[in-house]
Amino acid sequence: MAHDKDLFGKTFDQQLQAAGGQISKQDISPNRRVPGEIVFEPAGSGVRVTARDDQHRVLWGYVGSKETVRNVHCLVAIYDTLQGLLAEELEKRGLSGPEAEDPMTAAAGALDRIEQTLKRLRESLDVRKVSEATLERARSIARTVADADQQIALATSTLRTTRP
Repeated sequence: MAHDKDLFGKTFDQQLQAAGGQISKQDISPNRRVPGEIVFEPAGSGVRVTARDDQHRVLWGYVGSKETVRNVHCLVAIYDTLQGLLAEELEKRGLSGPEAEDPMTAAAGALDRIEQTLKRLRESLDVRKVSEATLERARSIARTVADADQQIALATSTLRTTRP
């Protein structure tokens, strides 16, 4: 675009308006456009929504349900393709840095945190009397933990473990 500098610092919507909506095959500086698709797939009692690039690789996804439709924010899983694209953008803008900690330490810490989260969730279900609020909490925990387990299992299914 001839007037890219005029668009720097503008939101994507403002840049789109300035470009007249003609962005099908171009980037609007400083934004980078990744052509792709949004896919809706059945997933239990909800719908898995994924964004995919033009080669159908998953960028991000979440499981939508009647409860999440009303929420502005929800948990979204991001995948290797998006992580790679984000790393490129951070590098390009000079915002990337070295790994903060040893990968073994980071993995052990992540496992410790998830164990603490599971412990907290189990404790929240340990009540003297089951009420409607407890049942609603249990439904939410069941759905969220099942989704998380499915995402973890999917993301780690190709990892090989070796035992000494």
